[in-house]
Amino acid sequence: MKWRRVAPRWAFMGLMGCLAVLGALFALIVAVDSLQKATAGGQTHGFAVVILLAWTTAAVRLFRADLYVSTEGIRKRTLLRQRTWSWAAIQDFTIKPMAGLRLLGGYAIWIRLHDGSEIETSVHYAESLPEVRGMFMSEAEAHEILRQLQGALARSRAASQAR
Repeated sequence: MKWRRVAPRWAFMGLMGCLAVLGALFALIVAVDSLQKATAGGQTHGFAVVILLAWTTAAVRLFRADLYVSTEGIRKRTLLRQRTWSWAAIQDFTIKPMAGLRLLGGYAIWIRLHDGSEIETSVHYAESLPEVRGMFMSEAEAHEILRQLQGALARSRAASQAR
């Protein structure tokens, strides 16, 4: 089963990729320095290495954070967790105001499940933010992604009825 990003934000992904590479590089430099000092009887920088590795891990997780789609369902990856819903559990998709950025006039695609709960996705746009390709999404792009998600949901329902 192949998962594909619904709305890759290339600029954000590039930034997180650079931060991950820098964190790994700095951790390597500090670790080598610590090993050299340890053999000479000096003080090591183990705590700094741990912090840099945590930085690198967070940057990699943020690089991979997004909304993914496959033939099996929808997957939402965030910094700390990953959740997957099968197409059978999903009732509909809609665009509603974001929970956190109402001051910016932000809207997000929400997943409405059959149990009545709603989940905000990472696919969003804000009327007050500029439309910068790869960083901030335009309203038209968000509506196109909504149409794609609704089409994928309809195809999954048709495929399950054909079985």
